[in-house]
Amino acid sequence: MAVRVRLRVKNNLSGKVVEAVALLNSGFETLKPQLLIPVKLAEVLGLWPSLPESSYVKEYGTAGGITKTYVVPENLEVCVVTDGRCSPTAVSDSVISLLEEEALIGDKLAGKLGIMVFDFAEGIWKLKIDPPDKMRESE
Repeated sequence: MAVRVRLRVKNNLSGKVVEAVALLNSGFETLKPQLLIPVKLAEVLGLWPSLPESSYVKEYGTAGGITKTYVVPENLEVCVVTDGRCSPTAVSDSVISLLEEEALIGDKLAGKLGIMVFDFAEGIWKLKIDPPDKMRESE
């Protein structure tokens, strides 16, 4: 098992909002908050195939080798949806992947969202704002 959380993602450039489940990936190390999104999600958010002018191409190292992605800086507002409510939001880059099939939360975005992992193998996590005894299961 892994830790997956439900996110509400708003593209501030188009105003489009979507809920999606994303995989928490502590190996997705970034310099600032980033959400890697597959092309299908980028289409729903209005980011693909017509990329915004602010976007740029960047190569990322993955377990399978180097891959080319498209980065749209600081265009997303992201929150974790739990118990029908949204956690405090974080501003994030979109990293559009032509290869990945699920959304991935980078380390800096996980920190900004206040996600704390207790057991990756069992998918147990919580938010920093949760009560001390609250534990959540992976989506």
